Amino acid sequence: MDTPTPHHFHRRIYYADTDAGGVVHHATYLVIAEQARTEALIDAGTPHADLTAQHDALFMVRRVNLEYLRPARLDDTLTISTTFTGQTGATVAARQSFARADGAVCARMTAELVCVRASTGKPTRIPPRWRLAPEPAGAAAKDDVEE
Repeated sequence: MDTPTPHHFHRRIYYADTDAGGVVHHATYLVIAEQARTEALIDAGTPHADLTAQHDALFMVRRVNLEYLRPARLDDTLTISTTFTGQTGATVAARQSFARADGAVCARMTAELVCVRASTGKPTRIPPRWRLAPEPAGAAAKDDVEE
């Protein structure tokens, strides 16, 4: 199995991203992570808008784990590396890191996304075009998804 290739997204830290001390607010990492995942999908030719228009489906965050290692500050430029690390029939796992220009990693995050029908909110299989990560053998059978 090939090692997934990370996608890199660059994002400057603006005043609105910070707390009163000029440090990136903890919740801002979730917003930036979403922006980076969206850009990764677009650059892979699999934008959210097409997923919804063609399949009545969308990705929703099911679970997230975010570890803060050191502060990012006002005017820093972060490189967010996103790697889709695995998937089952209806879920995809992503690993993201947030690094300053000096290479220091400020935060690491893992997220589990679930593909759901936009009209019902119920899990559904990820359409083939949006399968961006390795799928373990037998994983699709474990998912409770609509056909």
